[in-house]
Amino acid sequence: MPVKCCFHRSTPKETMAWSETVDTLLENKDGLAAFRTFLKSEFSEENIDFWMACEDFKKTKSSAKIASKAQKIYSEFIQADAPRE
Repeated sequence: MPVKCCFHRSTPKETMAWSETVDTLLENKDGLAAFRTFLKSEFSEENIDFWMACEDFKKTKSSAKIASKAQKIYSEFIQADAPRE
């Protein structure tokens, strides 16, 4: 059984794959958690939340949901004085 780092539960091979693409990092639960921890230390955690909201938006098929998700993204991240601007 591979030795695992105390910081995450992914194997060293999985961890090395994170360096290949951001998508590989973010598709892995431990990679996302590690990246989120880094962003918290840089006081910019809202950036990953914005990106994830946009990725979810891109996958949305229902026009009713598209409108409500777009409004939520705008009000939470984009408009002046948004809580996570």
